[in-house]
Amino acid sequence: MAAWSAAADLTRAREMTGAGKKAVFRRASDCETESWRDDVTGHVDWWTLFSSDRTDTCGLTVGIAEVPVGAPRPPRGHTHEQAEVYFFLSGTGEVVIEGESTPVTTGDAVFIPGNVEHMSVNTGAEPLRLLYFFAADSFADIVYKFPGQG
Repeated sequence: MAAWSAAADLTRAREMTGAGKKAVFRRASDCETESWRDDVTGHVDWWTLFSSDRTDTCGLTVGIAEVPVGAPRPPRGHTHEQAEVYFFLSGTGEVVIEGESTPVTTGDAVFIPGNVEHMSVNTGAEPLRLLYFFAADSFADIVYKFPGQG
């Protein structure tokens, strides 16, 4: 039987509660711009704010995505195993879930279950900007699939 260690118990308690960990601050302007620009994926730019492969964080991947004005609507959306949340920061558009379109605007939020086909479409005169959230350590853990695209 292992000897009891107050230090080990304290370390485990800190890991479980987050005690002793530091907050991480990020500016979108400090993040690399990533993009999709084709007829299958659509046209979108994004900036990953928190992802364990880029920041000292875990358990949550968060970023900002932007669909430009006039971006062509892809024929289908995408899926991934993880659930996702969108919170719309600016613009107007539609979120298409399993082929059903719902209008969205600034201040709206949507929870998208894992493995559900979805996409965002800009229908307005300014970029459609949203925060995205995944319960995943890293953006690299998100495997995008594009139904109907082999």
